Formats: sequence, C-alpha cells, structure tokens
Amino acid sequence: MKYVHFYYLGLTLLLLSCTSKEIDVAVFKYSLEGVAVESYLLNTVRNDSLMLFSYQNLKDSIPFNNVSYAYHTQELSFRGSTFSSTGTEYEFENLVFTMYQEKTSNANLITLVFNENYGLLASLGFGENFIFSKELMIPKIKEYNFKRLFRSLNNIIIE
Repeated sequence: MKYVHFYYLGLTLLLLSCTSKEIDVAVFKYSLEGVAVESYLLNTVRNDSLMLFSYQNLKDSIPFNNVSYAYHTQELSFRGSTFSSTGTEYEFENLVFTMYQEKTSNANLITLVFNENYGLLASLGFGENFIFSKELMIPKIKEYNFKRLFRSLNNIIIE
C-alpha cells in the first residue's frame, strides 16, 4: 500500500514538472537616478495560464518584487497593482515590447515595458526609473535608451 502512495507522489511531481518550465538568466539593472549597476538573477516560471518573473539581487537578500503575466487577460501584476496594455510598442534588441499602465490611478502613473520572452525591460514614472538589460551598457547607451523610452511614453500621454 505504501508503494502505491510513492507511485502517486512520483507521478504528481512528474506531471507538475512537465507543465511548468523554469529558466534562470543574469540581468543588469540600470537606474536613471544613479550610476551603479546592480546584478540580478531573473527566474522565469511558465505554466499554462501564468508567467512569473522573479528578480533576485545577487548582493542583497531582499527580493525585488515579482512580475506576473496572465495569458488570458494579457495583464501584468507588479507590486500589488494590475497593469493593462496601452497598445504602444517599443523595440529593443530586435524584440518588440508592449507598454503597460495601471488604469485605476492617474496620480502616480507608472509605465512598465514588457515582453513575454524577455520579461520586464523598464519601469518608468513616479518613483524609480530603471531598465533591466541582459547585456552590459555603457553610460551613453543607458542614457540613449532612457531617452527613447521617455519619447515612447510621451506618445502615450499625448494620445
């Protein structure tokens, strides 16, 4: 009888591991307000209905907030808020990203730039402005990328 329980336990673990895929990638966080580059480990877990992106600072044990993407609603969840697509696209490193904004609050407008295959590229708005890149950037390239992002953001606000 106890062998039957181990069989079902093994089968359950096998099925759970088949339905979700996990990927770890090193990324670098560039802040508009500072010059220091922070190293993070991006852990991506994908299953049938949801993608979870966990960013862990390699020097700090406090985890960065997770970003989750729901396939069926095409919405992002970040820091307890839900973000919907603005329809504006942004191209970076041959990938097309979509800009997302929280629809409930205009006072502290935050824009997230996201791609399903890449994860979170940037957060712009009230508070911290940053870019996550899988490649190292020199300061002029960082500045150029922030300018391009803010120009795209201005197009959303004007429309």
